[in-house]
Amino acid sequence: MSTSRAKKIFLPVGILLAGLIVFVVLVKTRPAAPRRPAQLSRPLVQVYEISDDPVSVTVRGFGTVRAKRKITLVPQVSGVVVHKAANFEAGGFFSAGDLLLRIDETDYHLAAERAAADVARAEYNLALAEEEAIVARREWEQIQNDNATGINASSDQPHPLVFREPQLNLARAELEAARAALTRAQVDLERCVLKPSFDGRVLAADVDQGQYIRAGNTVGTIYATDIAEVTVPIPDSDLAWIDIPLTSSEKVSDIAGETGSEVAILAEFAGGLHQYSGRAVRLAGAVDDQSRMVPILVEIKDPYRVQDGRPPLIEGMFVEVLIKGFSLANAVSIPRSALRTGDRVWVVDEQEQLEIRDVTVARAGVGEAIITAGLVPGERICVSSLQYFSNGMMVRVAAKPDPEAANTETDLTASRGGDTP
Repeated sequence: MSTSRAKKIFLPVGILLAGLIVFVVLVKTRPAAPRRPAQLSRPLVQVYEISDDPVSVTVRGFGTVRAKRKITLVPQVSGVVVHKAANFEAGGFFSAGDLLLRIDETDYHLAAERAAADVARAEYNLALAEEEAIVARREWEQIQNDNATGINASSDQPHPLVFREPQLNLARAELEAARAALTRAQVDLERCVLKPSFDGRVLAADVDQGQYIRAGNTVGTIYATDIAEVTVPIPDSDLAWIDIPLTSSEKVSDIAGETGSEVAILAEFAGGLHQYSGRAVRLAGAVDDQSRMVPILVEIKDPYRVQDGRPPLIEGMFVEVLIKGFSLANAVSIPRSALRTGDRVWVVDEQEQLEIRDVTVARAGVGEAIITAGLVPGERICVSSLQYFSNGMMVRVAAKPDPEAANTETDLTASRGGDTP
């Protein structure tokens, strides 16, 4: 074998062996790496600190504002409208006794005068019939006295026609009929003017001056502005938490506004959120067939009057209703999001350790849950959702937001025209 051929074969082998020896020496002489304990990641959570404020139940619902008294205006006489009040338009306000509409009274004046003349004629006929009856009785008595052999008057009375009693009764009946016709004519004359008996507002006006209207046709709709009602459907279970008068119908009017739970009505109107006060006064007549909810009637006094810059309510407005229920002793309120499946909560202790605790739930609403056992004021509960959790797991509590920063953000929102409740 030539020298050049031997170099091509053994030189690469030698290089590989030398590299392997160097690698083994480096591995054997390397320093040992220090071992560090594994660090577990702690999830960041939001907590809610339980307050010691008194707890009262609030039942939340929604409804539509309706006037307690709303009537449809239907004239009882026919004729041409000769006067229409300026406030007899949709949205117009009026007071009790205001003249809203006047119908041409000419025909009804004439009818009243004709009826008065009929009464005078009937009175004359009655007076004439009375005198004729007196004369007839005198003539009969005279005949009895002159006829010595006549029938004894005390035992056999003559026919009523002899004393003209039927004619007298007819004259009296005709007088009563004439007086009734006069009263009817006077009533029709009074019905030519349309005046409401309460303060209210016009919902719709379907007539104009110069228009001929017929008796029985609708000319408008008005409603009273003293009291408005909101029908609020609530679950049957919520009835146990609020005060509703359950007296008979004869006594409801006496206690309406005096008993029943207080109610706060919230309405968004004119770019802001406004609050009105009311009271739950009674249950509706029947349970809703579809939702199986129980309707509660809430009354609002003076809802259509401007007070302290607050705009009036409007018929048909959709509002949120908060019914103040009973207060509970030894109970705490927590956010509804903090209540977990199986009536459990996650309590975060001072060491930021998670504890899964069973609690007694008195009521779980939409936004809050009321706990009567298992929690005490001052404890912190987790309101964040965790995909994985266990009893004793370490967590990190998020810092509370800076109140000054929140106020600054609110001011900025207000400067941009945003609503602040």
